[in-house]
Amino acid sequence: MIDPNSTNSAPQLTDAEFEARRASGRKKLLLIFGLFAVPLLLATLWFHAVRFSGGSWGNTAKGELITPAVPLDGLALTEDGQPFDIDGLRGKWTILYVPDTLECGQDCGEHLMLIRQLRLALNHRMERVQRVVLLNQPAVPKAMQEAQLGLRVITGSEAQREAFLGQLSAPTEGLEPVANPIYIVDPFGNLMMRFGPEQLPDQVHKDLKRLLKASRIG
Repeated sequence: MIDPNSTNSAPQLTDAEFEARRASGRKKLLLIFGLFAVPLLLATLWFHAVRFSGGSWGNTAKGELITPAVPLDGLALTEDGQPFDIDGLRGKWTILYVPDTLECGQDCGEHLMLIRQLRLALNHRMERVQRVVLLNQPAVPKAMQEAQLGLRVITGSEAQREAFLGQLSAPTEGLEPVANPIYIVDPFGNLMMRFGPEQLPDQVHKDLKRLLKASRIG
């Protein structure tokens, strides 16, 4: 028979045991944080070092570093007729192309082809990178679909596009204007770098390859 006076409660921990377990939990949390934060911090520090050394330290970073990195939020766009928000950019490094006309003419098509080539040139790292373009046309021309497999096209109303463009332009107000800019967005949805299309494909590829090599995220 079960003794009614008995209890099934676990034995009480001593103060020393409780503190030991709490310290162990803190160490695990710090380790998890370090696995994600340290690689990104090292990559950012690398870009700072190259940028402010004037190219004397290692290879010169060609892109313009947006510092501090700016989180993109409150997006209200569409992709293939479905809602698209910031979660759509998370998880991978993103090459975001924003043609000034928001329509994809000849120059846009050439730039997208170069972006595709530089991603392919990343070899085994290319799966960590996605290509995204902002357009004002909801339907992607068939020729573009065939030539740009895997390209993600986002669009929206004029107000939605303008709101997104405002998030992109605000962090670069102190920089020289760039026509048809190309941005690098990290896997957390932070705007990190900006390039001009004349830097395609080699200079963008060089910086992105260094960034992927230095970071384990995405």
